[in-house]
Amino acid sequence: MSQTQNPTSGVSQVEVARKKILEVDKMLNSIIIGHEDMIKALLIAVVAREHMVVIGPPGTAKSYTIHTLAKLLNAKFYNYLLTRFTSYDELFGSVDVVSLTKGEFRRNWSRLISSEFVFLDEIFKANSAILNALLSLLQERIVYDAISGQPIQSNLWSCVGASNEPPEDPELSALYDRFSVRVFIDYLNDDAILLRAIEQKWTNNNSLSAIASMNDVKVLHDYAVAILRSKIKDLGDVLKVFHVNMIPLIKSMRSKGVLVSDRTLIEKLPKLYGAYLAVYGVTMDNVMNAGYDLVMWLARNRSELNDIKKVIDDSLGEIAELSRKLEKAKESIRAMDLKNAKNMLNDVLSYDVNRLTKTPWLKPRAEAIISTAREYLNKIISMEETLKKLGGEL
Repeated sequence: MSQTQNPTSGVSQVEVARKKILEVDKMLNSIIIGHEDMIKALLIAVVAREHMVVIGPPGTAKSYTIHTLAKLLNAKFYNYLLTRFTSYDELFGSVDVVSLTKGEFRRNWSRLISSEFVFLDEIFKANSAILNALLSLLQERIVYDAISGQPIQSNLWSCVGASNEPPEDPELSALYDRFSVRVFIDYLNDDAILLRAIEQKWTNNNSLSAIASMNDVKVLHDYAVAILRSKIKDLGDVLKVFHVNMIPLIKSMRSKGVLVSDRTLIEKLPKLYGAYLAVYGVTMDNVMNAGYDLVMWLARNRSELNDIKKVIDDSLGEIAELSRKLEKAKESIRAMDLKNAKNMLNDVLSYDVNRLTKTPWLKPRAEAIISTAREYLNKIISMEETLKKLGGEL
């Protein structure tokens, strides 16, 4: 797959963009503690040029996260708290009275039209007029003026909605489906994570400056689309790999009552799949594992989220426990509990893939998990050596 070259360095624009976006990822996780899953989902949604909704109680850094991302990308940002009394004019901009007295209809459009990132708090409390306008904004990036009917092209790249609870009104189902990524969060509860969050807030300089740009996002977005149209060595067409990995999961989810629309399956999920590979690399691990992350973002409520986890466990069989150990090891590394992380990673590495003779389709997944565990173990060893050297110097 060809990647546009930077003539001054010989390094592809994709590689430069990916490095910068991963720096944004690292910075976000250093500022917003304990919400790694939300940050990961947000970055994938942004690179895919999709929208995300975050469901969780107030005071869980929902608006702060998207605002911080906009600053790190030097992007235009707009946020608004919606209520059932919010009028069209309040959200989109008021009519120009001076022009109206001259017989001309003009609207002073709000920054919602010109902003690349939009955060709409309590999005499901909006009235029907706002909801209708949001449908076209999210799908087509166009707003139809409530009075003139004139279509106005917006500059929207990604919208993040937020709500304390998922919507129950059937009238909101179309809007909810526009958000291809849905994340459920709660208050921080782990003592070690809470300590890190407190220390970050009160001991670090939180002044922010851009470390990437929307151009980097667009380069990765274009690359993600190119990935979907390419082939992977030894695996074949990416879309066929996507089909083989995702369709059985989606069918199992649908059989349990988890609604996954054809629009999501045909249009949204492939874009997220390509974005995942664009950000984290087209490796065997990511090609095999991406789907298991992506389907977690399709749940409409927490009950469906549990159903999806059960589908994943059923599809993975004994590999599910291997995957859980790897995720727990990653959590221990983030908490700097390196001893516990090493123990769990060694457990993963001791797994014999030859046990999967009766379920050979699980072997690539197991090998990918083991390969990732080996990478993390090597990182821990490197960290320990660095800490040992620093200790000796002191």
